[in-house]
Amino acid sequence: MKVAYPVRVRKEEGVYTVQGLKPLDNVLTYGKSIEKALENTREALTGVLGAMLDHGQKIPPPPKTKSAKGVYWVEPAPSVAIPILVRRAREEAGLTLVELAEKLQVTYQAVQKWERSGTNPTVATLDRVLQALG
Repeated sequence: MKVAYPVRVRKEEGVYTVQGLKPLDNVLTYGKSIEKALENTREALTGVLGAMLDHGQKIPPPPKTKSAKGVYWVEPAPSVAIPILVRRAREEAGLTLVELAEKLQVTYQAVQKWERSGTNPTVATLDRVLQALG
């Protein structure tokens, strides 16, 4: 699984402006070069998704957008991508936070923490989660 969202990049008066495409069209940034604009986009995307995670909002799946001129796919930082993937896998398995916690013999707060931005679960923890989710 991969977490990446499309953005449209336009060059206007020597500056590259970036706007996310639906459902994350609230991601807006710019840069003096395409590289800097995409770097800033990753930071902005990480911030938007991180805030959504921390407020318990549903994270929209990446759209099935076709490749087009000026459209780039941007991945958030791992500190946000990993919690998104953990939550997505848990939801696809049809488990609540409590049910997954019981399978792992941890508190539901521990599972909840793994689904928030900025957490850094160990590889061993992620392996246990994957095993519990089949």
